[in-house]
Amino acid sequence: MKNNYSLFEQYLHRLSVGNPMFNEISFDLEKSLFLAKSSSINPRTIFISGLARSGTTALLNHLVNLRIGHSLSYQYLPFLFMPNVATNMRGNKKVSEPQERAHGDNILINEESPEAIDEIFWKNQIGEKYILDKQMALHEPSKSDLREYKNFIQLHLFKAKQSTYLTKNNNTILRLHGFMNQTILDTHFLFAIREPFAHASSLLKQHVRFLDMHQKDAFSRTYFDSLGHHEFGMHLKSFDLKDEALNTELNCLNPLHLEYWLVTWLNYYQYLMAHFSPDWILVDFNDLCGRPNEVMTQIAKMWDFEVQPVNISAYQAPIYQSNEEVFSESLLIRCQQLYQKLKSLCLAIPSKE
Repeated sequence: MKNNYSLFEQYLHRLSVGNPMFNEISFDLEKSLFLAKSSSINPRTIFISGLARSGTTALLNHLVNLRIGHSLSYQYLPFLFMPNVATNMRGNKKVSEPQERAHGDNILINEESPEAIDEIFWKNQIGEKYILDKQMALHEPSKSDLREYKNFIQLHLFKAKQSTYLTKNNNTILRLHGFMNQTILDTHFLFAIREPFAHASSLLKQHVRFLDMHQKDAFSRTYFDSLGHHEFGMHLKSFDLKDEALNTELNCLNPLHLEYWLVTWLNYYQYLMAHFSPDWILVDFNDLCGRPNEVMTQIAKMWDFEVQPVNISAYQAPIYQSNEEVFSESLLIRCQQLYQKLKSLCLAIPSKE
């Protein structure tokens, strides 16, 4: 989320992005004018996902910068469902200088920055029946849903004059089974993992940060709700991935304690491991931070993309200490054991030696 929405932009966002009727009318208009023109595109759809704070934003940014595909961005809001119709409506609006995003994690953004707004399509297409009071529920898109999603993708790719669609969405896990068992979309999956203690600590830090932000700024709550982002803050929701024991723990634990986030980590990656496919690409956060050029070169090779020499600066991730945190050692061991299994499946980065 950018930090400089004007009052007019806030009203426009409320009236459009969160309005299913507006989106449906917009989509119908867009399809009537441009769907036939875009129908020759056979999109390659790359799903970038992982539990929040695992490095998915960095992966998306690197892929976009390497021109491997097209991603939705802030500039498509609030007219997400009519990218071609809205071209003339936007005019030549000046692009602002990049500013640090609301997460406070040194990632700079402006209107042209890739953004995880793909969930707006799913909220509009299937309604909010999967968004429960305290949880986000598993669901399976119908063939009709998937065809409409393909239409949505084709229209955006037609506007961008590209054939590969990049979607970064932490909620992909909720409809993963459906994406893996369909023939309508040409799908490719890229998942990020992170060492569980550091990952849980980062999640806790962000939750505290967004709690404060949401208490001070009502629009920030509206914004994240409209995008289907419930990873942190006042409207936090866990993933119901059908593990009753972990669901019970998540309902009982306090999100202001590290143990809640360790259970969140276990819940997510246990499900991911159970559905693992050798066709996926898994990337470890530490490799992505420490050796981004090697990681992105490997990904490009595996997907047969031709890219120019990669020149991405390495990043030193924060180091978290366990001195003041109270949590179950046995829980952390379970997480670490699963992490090691997943790490063995990650992209192999050649040694520097």
